[in-house]
Amino acid sequence: MLQTLISTAILAGVLPGTATMAQAPDAACALPSDPKDIPAALDAAITGPADKDRGCMKALLIPEARLMFVSLGADGAPTYRVENLDDWIARVKARGHAVLEEKQLKFRIERYGNIAHLWSSYTLESDGKRIARGINSIQAIKETGGWRVTSILVQAESATAPLPKEYLP
Repeated sequence: MLQTLISTAILAGVLPGTATMAQAPDAACALPSDPKDIPAALDAAITGPADKDRGCMKALLIPEARLMFVSLGADGAPTYRVENLDDWIARVKARGHAVLEEKQLKFRIERYGNIAHLWSSYTLESDGKRIARGINSIQAIKETGGWRVTSILVQAESATAPLPKEYLP
């Protein structure tokens, strides 16, 4: 019985130095200490071979995070796709060794206490060729170890929805 209680406490992370410590990212994946550093952390977590280890992405996003992609259907109506982080990783990994590079072009932040919203224009390249440009709407929360992303809403630029000049560098 005592063993079961201890095991349950460890899994729940209520004992000091247990489950929550096991999830701490390594130094290369340190969480941003300020919301203004979230775009660079996202870029670093995304950039590289499509099939690279995504430990930093998993550290940066909370486990329940959602990524939502908005696009226009053939009829011009908006459509969306919702993914969790594992879905996104599997989809990106299918690109194999293709090198991805994401760069936040320009962003602004609104913050209140331990929550922040970032509105960020981005460009995404694959093997040196631009494959997308658009807007990321990023929600983040401050935890003890730094800032983590709770959701990202993405809409890629299109012929009918070009990026406004104020979102370009």
